[in-house]
Amino acid sequence: MAESFALNAEFGPVIAGYLEQNSPVEDNRDQGETLPQAWSGLACEIGVVGLLVPDALGGQGAGLVELGTALFEAGRHGWSGPLAAVAGAAVSLLRTVDPDDTSRFQRQIAEQGRVVVPAFYEDATGESLVSTATLREGRVDGRRRFVDSGTHATDLLLVAHEAGEPTLVTVRSDGEGVEVRAQDGADAGRGLASVELTAAPARVIARGGTVEAATRDAWCVGSLLIATDALGAADRAFELAREYAGTREQFGRAIGSFQVVKHKLVDMYAELELARSAVREALRLGEEQANGWREAASAAAALVGDATTHILRESTHVHGGIGFTWEHELSHHFRRVMACRGLYGTPTLHRSFVAAEKGLT
Repeated sequence: MAESFALNAEFGPVIAGYLEQNSPVEDNRDQGETLPQAWSGLACEIGVVGLLVPDALGGQGAGLVELGTALFEAGRHGWSGPLAAVAGAAVSLLRTVDPDDTSRFQRQIAEQGRVVVPAFYEDATGESLVSTATLREGRVDGRRRFVDSGTHATDLLLVAHEAGEPTLVTVRSDGEGVEVRAQDGADAGRGLASVELTAAPARVIARGGTVEAATRDAWCVGSLLIATDALGAADRAFELAREYAGTREQFGRAIGSFQVVKHKLVDMYAELELARSAVREALRLGEEQANGWREAASAAAALVGDATTHILRESTHVHGGIGFTWEHELSHHFRRVMACRGLYGTPTLHRSFVAAEKGLT
């Protein structure tokens, strides 16, 4: 159980080292709605933000496994920047609908760390990708909720309809007719926001039938990456619980020697290993765009959502009363996992997708 987990053994330590030096968890748990300072370094010094952007457009030309590695380490260190939203979902969407980068967003994301985020939901639960936003004469009307990193964003991507045609548009978050409000969430560092658009000037990125399919695929990438983020938090929580069980003594013995604590640790480890395997395989399939990658992503998101919730609860129990306190690192990871659990679809929603693919509904 002491073996470390690595999606990419060479890249993981680089991200971990950078975050430990520039953004330790002690600082991260106090992060609010503003863009974290480490963002510019991850974008311009290490190139993490442009991992999925092709070399020809100023990016790294890497894949989902490398980006997943960055998200895993961000989760372990409690860093809540817009990696999943920008480097994952937004870039995936732009690569499909704007492969030549006529918008120049991919280059600006990779080279400058421009915070371009998709605004997926307008429903009250944050589960439907159906959009009723309208585009008329270059201006968009509509609303969006539960926008991941919405308070961090410089630009928002969303689907609107013009004369019945789905159209991907972008609006400036500080532009005319755009009102961005912070939404309360378990993890304030996520920058969760709601957006009201009233005749907001919009730029068209793409039109036609591919827009909605590309948006769904980008959301699927986001769900997989946010699950990887939560996995990192759970990995760290299990490490803390294991260490505490070996050092905390009661009745003259380490609490890890008590059978009830042993059972908790073993159950947590089993959940963690299963979640690791699901995420690793889904990232591999997603990187290769292999048949069934969407199903694998939803399966991983469902499994990780439940597994990480269990691991954080049990880790808190192992720590006893101190695990619930603000001062203890574990409470930050608990809030993070709760936020990730529903951000790109709940486990229930993802299980329904897998069941539908299997013909079970």
